[in-house]
Amino acid sequence: MRYWFDILTPKQVNFFKPVIDELRKRKHEVFCTSRRYREVGRLAQLRGMDLAIIGEHGGESLHMKLKASAERVMELINEVEKFEPDVLASFSSPEAARVAFGLRIKHVGFNDSPHAEAVCRLSIPLMSKLMCPWIIPVKEFVKYGISEKSIIQYRALDPAMWLKRRLRYTNIDLDLDPSKNTITFRLEESKAAYQTKNIISHKLLNSLIKNFTDCNIVIVGRYSDQVEELKKRYDRDAIVLDDVVDGISLLMKTDIFIGSGGTMNCEASLLGIPNISYNMQDIAVNRFLVQKRVSYGYTSVNDVLKLVRRMLNDEKLIGSIKNNGQRLLAQMEDPMKKVIKVLEQVN
Repeated sequence: MRYWFDILTPKQVNFFKPVIDELRKRKHEVFCTSRRYREVGRLAQLRGMDLAIIGEHGGESLHMKLKASAERVMELINEVEKFEPDVLASFSSPEAARVAFGLRIKHVGFNDSPHAEAVCRLSIPLMSKLMCPWIIPVKEFVKYGISEKSIIQYRALDPAMWLKRRLRYTNIDLDLDPSKNTITFRLEESKAAYQTKNIISHKLLNSLIKNFTDCNIVIVGRYSDQVEELKKRYDRDAIVLDDVVDGISLLMKTDIFIGSGGTMNCEASLLGIPNISYNMQDIAVNRFLVQKRVSYGYTSVNDVLKLVRRMLNDEKLIGSIKNNGQRLLAQMEDPMKKVIKVLEQVN
């Protein structure tokens, strides 16, 4: 069979890489597309993946988002028709969903973010099958127009796909002071359609830099313009990464991770690394991680500062998070078998 993967985020690179490798071992043909996005392109290189770059995101403006999406659909049509895939796999890519529907290509979709309403409304109704983590109630997706019988759950969070196997991680040199603990801070996805403007990242970051001069502070941006702004603000007081690095390798050098409630918070949780989410605390995955005591949510800047200090010094808490996270990952199934079965048998 011939499979088309539309890969739009670093998480999707990591999730789909082992799936693609397995499909090729089984003598299937695979074609991968993406759009212009610094993190995806660089991580794909690190993972040894060949992506056809088609179109771009469009940025924060609704007008530019719509225009970029429409243009990307037109560009995808030409490339996809040349490949003639039997099945599309995507993490709810609106453009890929529209092209697959128009060309009568089966679409196996993946989603752990029913809160991303715009993306869900534009993709889920057009899917043949939807696969998602078991902790998300199916009703959260049925409301977007897919039947319950078309939803397949796996008993794992998405990072289990790559954390349960050895991807090609890279050694990174951050020029850290080895005598200090390291706090890594990840900026929010400020251009995402689901993101609100009530963001406290800079207020929190300023307080961390002021109060933890005894720690290495590493700041990870998402977009080129975001990174440039970070360097102007913080380059004297923190390490601002201007190149894309492998997230797992970065977490392995991190004592505390503070993020916006996305994939790296989940990775840190399952690796047993103390972490705090300052955003998107009310989504299913983050509620689950907090409930399992492998992640902590934001309440106020002062409370976060107290919690960071405790996470640096309380050996009992550090050990508890490590044990809980590693046990939770061990209890999860490897999604690979179920994903391959659905991809090969979709009808």
